Amino acid sequence: MAIKIKVMEPPELTWYEKMYLPQVFSGLIITLKHLLRFRPITIQYPEEVKELPPRYRGIHVMPGDDEGEIRCVACKLCEVACPTQAISIVAEAADDYGIERRPKVYNIDFMRCVFCGFCVEACPCDALRMGMKYELASYNRAGLVHTKEVFFDPNVKSEAPRDNANYLYEKGMGEILDSPEVAEKVKDLSGNYTSS
Repeated sequence: MAIKIKVMEPPELTWYEKMYLPQVFSGLIITLKHLLRFRPITIQYPEEVKELPPRYRGIHVMPGDDEGEIRCVACKLCEVACPTQAISIVAEAADDYGIERRPKVYNIDFMRCVFCGFCVEACPCDALRMGMKYELASYNRAGLVHTKEVFFDPNVKSEAPRDNANYLYEKGMGEILDSPEVAEKVKDLSGNYTSS
């Protein structure tokens, strides 16, 4: 089997092309056009803030409910959905009617977080969103582990229903399950049941 060799001959240039002056001048003309029609694209960062697209995934935000409390019920679905295991939750019992648990500790380690948004998609009660803040600089590693107090923003409201039964009733698609009187009676129950 013979190796085929193709010999490439350099193109023959005219005396005008051998001077290379037309190419140099055409390059200088392009540079001059850019200088005369200068439009800066650099943003002077501390003074100017870049307008981000509405679907930007920045530092997480925990919206508040109607009473200004954290909506999270510590179901830990976001912790399971996180591919880098950056979220850690410790649950505690809640005193509110209809809510069994709430997060005692809710931490996100931003040294691990990749801002994928899986935690937001996994949350069943709209208790976690991706925010618009992107300033994460810290002088030490402990400053990159944020707690629920950092994420919670009572000014951000959620339109998602707290419980589905009452939401369906409000939309005219079901019967209300808990009247206010029944809810008050349930709060008074001690949990000790005796068989009669």
